[in-house]
Amino acid sequence: MLTLTFAACSKQNHDTAPPPKRVAIKKTMAGKDDVPFKTNNPTKHTNANGEIFADGYIARLQIEIPRAGLAVLRRYHWGSGEHVVVPCTVREGAAIYTNVAVHLKGAAGSFRSIDDNPCLTLNFDKLAKGQRFHGLQKISLNNSVQDPTYLTEKICRELFDAAGVPVPRAGHAKVQLNGRNLGLYVVTEGFNKQFLKRYFKNPDGNLYDGGFCKEISQGLEKASGENPNDQSDLRALAAAAMEPDLTKRLARLDKVLDLDRFITFIALDVMMWDWDGYPMKPNNYRIYHDPDSDRLVFMPHGLDQMFWRPDGSIRPPMNGLVARAVLQTPEGQRRYRARMSQLLTEVFHVEAITNHIYELAAKIQPVLAEGHFFAVSSHKQQVAVLCQRIAQRAWTIRQKIGVPGKPVKIDAEGVGHLTEWRPKIDRGSPAIVKTSEGAGKTLLRISARPGVNAASWRTQAQLEAGHYRFEGRIKTQGVVLDEADRRAGVGLRISGQRFTQKLVGNTDWMTVGFEFDALEDSSEVELVCDFCATKGEVWFDLESLKLVRQ
Repeated sequence: MLTLTFAACSKQNHDTAPPPKRVAIKKTMAGKDDVPFKTNNPTKHTNANGEIFADGYIARLQIEIPRAGLAVLRRYHWGSGEHVVVPCTVREGAAIYTNVAVHLKGAAGSFRSIDDNPCLTLNFDKLAKGQRFHGLQKISLNNSVQDPTYLTEKICRELFDAAGVPVPRAGHAKVQLNGRNLGLYVVTEGFNKQFLKRYFKNPDGNLYDGGFCKEISQGLEKASGENPNDQSDLRALAAAAMEPDLTKRLARLDKVLDLDRFITFIALDVMMWDWDGYPMKPNNYRIYHDPDSDRLVFMPHGLDQMFWRPDGSIRPPMNGLVARAVLQTPEGQRRYRARMSQLLTEVFHVEAITNHIYELAAKIQPVLAEGHFFAVSSHKQQVAVLCQRIAQRAWTIRQKIGVPGKPVKIDAEGVGHLTEWRPKIDRGSPAIVKTSEGAGKTLLRISARPGVNAASWRTQAQLEAGHYRFEGRIKTQGVVLDEADRRAGVGLRISGQRFTQKLVGNTDWMTVGFEFDALEDSSEVELVCDFCATKGEVWFDLESLKLVRQ
């Protein structure tokens, strides 16, 4: 039995309503279907070791890095090699921590220089053995530049934890660096043996860091564990994932992988649309080899770009080797859908989640207000958008979970015609309509209005594994792009990828194409007729839009 405590749903305005009563939501995780839902969630967390992660606790940290250390960190940039560690002093109120090891962290999207608002990792034990901060050896300070709500790291980690997937905790802090106010930060618990002890009896197994877009077959950095050069456990997992006989693959995987928990991991990751996580990327993950079970356990990391596609497929292309391997098997597909349905019932409670978000937002907004008066109103808008996306995501999953997607019919010539298109507006207020042009020809038209316009016509396609070309005839008039926007342009693509053939200005009718791979049978792909521009209009010839299997 697992008990979560969130706020009950309130129908009142969240800006003016009194705090809703808190209720315990009890969930029995097993017995809902024939796939047992296992959870290794330890006891409900207390603040005895990690008070900093308690709801509403906002640490106020003053970090002092000596001039020599600053000079060293200024020379470091993302991708330049191993992290460079320098000593610093950390103050929180009257508490002073000396000889704290600090290094710059972050990857392509979140890395910032030491003179900007950098992401930092603080290791209190590395240079001063036994030193602890709120009982912790190691924390990270994340600038949350990819999450304006500052909340998805905390909320999504709590959901993974509730589902039985090991994950470090998250909280908040206001940070000063050498007297310079950096504002609100997200605090996360470090991946180390101290963290592992909360989930595993034996923390001495191999802990692997997925790095930046690295697959298990490429060899991963070992953060802890004996014999750093021995990665035979990863090689065994990769070999099992590449087992060609689908009837044997799951059995082989189950011998080296905590398969039940892995299915939970990928199902919840997709439910929260973690496009930058292991299943879809692969990126932002850790793996632990549990010595007691002799199986590998995947753990999420970097949960700051969540719920961006609330209408996204529940079977997006899986670029992670192990995720793809599981879902290529009929039994893996069945268990994945069953687990997603169970998570929707047992863990993904929209009212509880969104009320918890509003409660947390109310606690961090006074800190945001210290930096800028208008920050609070902007934050409230971003929080409202996040909550809307969570509700929409749950609705989308409910619509799709019981009914498999409709496969595209590919004829003898390898062509599948696409006729069911829906409009979508992401920015601005462009005109987006179906129209006609002589001889009954149906056109999908998008016209810009003042400002930046981003709109599209979209359709879902369930495909068998293979190489495809999405093509159609397009005509443009007066299309002007925002040169600072890398996504700007007119053309065809699939969701999650950028144009390979982009149209601007005036073009007569021409055939445009976009090639892609469906990596597994029953892949769900969203096809996009896209328009992102400040001026102009485009017409897509509906009858010409098709998939060609190559």
